Amino acid sequence: MNFSNDNPSILSARFWVKTLIMAISIFITCYLFSFAKVDGVLDALLAALIISLLNAFLKPVLVLFSLPIMVTTLGLFNLVINAIIILLTSYFLKGFEVYGFWDAFLFSIIITVISFIIDLTIKLYQTKKQVENTFKANKSNNNLEDKVEETDYEDVTDKD
Repeated sequence: MNFSNDNPSILSARFWVKTLIMAISIFITCYLFSFAKVDGVLDALLAALIISLLNAFLKPVLVLFSLPIMVTTLGLFNLVINAIIILLTSYFLKGFEVYGFWDAFLFSIIITVISFIIDLTIKLYQTKKQVENTFKANKSNNNLEDKVEETDYEDVTDKD
């Protein structure tokens, strides 16, 4: 599930990374809790793909139709929409099962939190690598500047 405004295009690599992260979080959630069941890794991947596609195509329509309720509940109705998407995925995919609305509601919250944690660790790792590369680039630029300043020329200025 996605509470942020980060909805990448289906053709982008970010969409597929987010789908893979969601598959991992679905598998972890089904392993740790008993309110949902997934038959295997492939079914977790398929469930994540179906959820991602429903989030991309169906969720904007549901949000638009439920806009008055969204405003009234200050956006908390989004949790109900997420639960509906989980239930639809459970209906479409036989290897993924959620046992009721409240289970789907809780399941969507848990996979959102797990997905957020996994995504955050990936982003922190990428940021760390970028910072390290920046420092390496700055260090090599400083070394070049030092080499330019060090010349073999004799100082011929008047010292009187």
